[in-house]
Amino acid sequence: MSQNTAQRPPTTGMGTGTGTGTGMGMGTTGVGTGTGAHAERKAAWAVGGSFFAGVLLLVVGVTDILQGIAAVRRNAFLNSAGYTYSFNLTSWGWIHVALGIVLCLVGLAILARARWARYAGIGLASLNLISQFMYLPHQPVWAIVGMALSAFIIWALATDRGTLDAGTGAGSGVRT
Repeated sequence: MSQNTAQRPPTTGMGTGTGTGTGMGMGTTGVGTGTGAHAERKAAWAVGGSFFAGVLLLVVGVTDILQGIAAVRRNAFLNSAGYTYSFNLTSWGWIHVALGIVLCLVGLAILARARWARYAGIGLASLNLISQFMYLPHQPVWAIVGMALSAFIIWALATDRGTLDAGTGAGSGVRT
C-alpha cells in the first residue's frame, strides 16, 4: 500500500516550508514568503479604489464640461469682479470643456483597466485640482468639492500597485 507522505503548505504563518517545530509555521524559505492573504486583501482594496477613481473621473469630467458650458455662455453666476486671477471666461470655459472630455475618456480607460490611464489620470486630476482652484471665486463650495474629489482620485491611483492589469495583480497566483 502506498501512503501519501507529501505535506501540505501551511495556510497561516510566515513560511511555506514544512515548519521548524516552533509553532509559527516558519519554514526553510524564511520570513516574508507567506500565503499572501494580507497582500491580496490590500491589492483588492486598491483595485476597488482605482475603480472608484475611474468612476469619479467620469463624474468630474462631466461636471467640468457643465462648468465650461456655463462659462462659455457667460452665465451671471460666474461673476468675479476684482479677483486676482481674472481671465477671459470664454477661454476658461473652453479649457474646462476640453479637460472634461479628456477626463471622461481617461476615466473610461481606467474602468477598462488600461495601465497608461492610471498615470494620465493622476496628471489630469492634478490639472483639474488647479483649475478648480481658479473656480473658487465663482462657486467656492463646488470648487472645494471638486478639489477634494481630484485629491482622492490622485491618492487612489497613486496607491494602486499595478493591479489594474487583468490577472497580473498581487495574489493572482495564490491558491484558494
